[in-house]
Amino acid sequence: MSRSAASVAAWTAGTALVGLLGYAVYFDYQRRNNPDFRKSLRKQQKQIQHAAEARSKAEKEKNSKALRAALIEINQEIPPSSPEQQEAYFQEQVAEGEKLAALGPDQYVESAKHFFRALRVYPQPVELLMIYQKVVPPPVFALLLELTSAAGEAPSAPASGPVPIPPQPAASVADIDEASLESPNGQSQGSGSGFGSGNEWENVNEGN
Repeated sequence: MSRSAASVAAWTAGTALVGLLGYAVYFDYQRRNNPDFRKSLRKQQKQIQHAAEARSKAEKEKNSKALRAALIEINQEIPPSSPEQQEAYFQEQVAEGEKLAALGPDQYVESAKHFFRALRVYPQPVELLMIYQKVVPPPVFALLLELTSAAGEAPSAPASGPVPIPPQPAASVADIDEASLESPNGQSQGSGSGFGSGNEWENVNEGN
């Protein structure tokens, strides 16, 4: 870079910095001494807050609608019946849920659906929820709890339609905390370091 170009760049940067500092001083002065300016700031802050609340409400309504549709879809599915098939299905659904959760908020509902499918076939659903609470992203876990709650409240399908799989009882954070108190050191029994498939599935296999 030539000396003249460097001088122009330095002058431009210096001018921008001076302008920024000048605006900061002006802004602070107006904020301290101009009631109308402060009123305008408060109005802008309220508008931003209301817009954020509206977006949050719309997102919650969108997710709730998607979860209701997901529950209808899942209730039409027939989960595997044998312990071996259930274990393989469980591992598949958990892996898919983890993969989708890592993709970000746009895939959180889909992720929760897969974790819920895994929950339906797991021998100890409350203990699994305790594990989910530790390893699943909080937004996905919140959607999962909403899905389990909706499953507990879901009405039966008409006799002429497909027979839904009985949903798991609705679970909540309170259920998880209560179960945690029943386990030593707040750890789920038989869960191990992963999603607890080993010992629990062995118990199921031995019982058949």
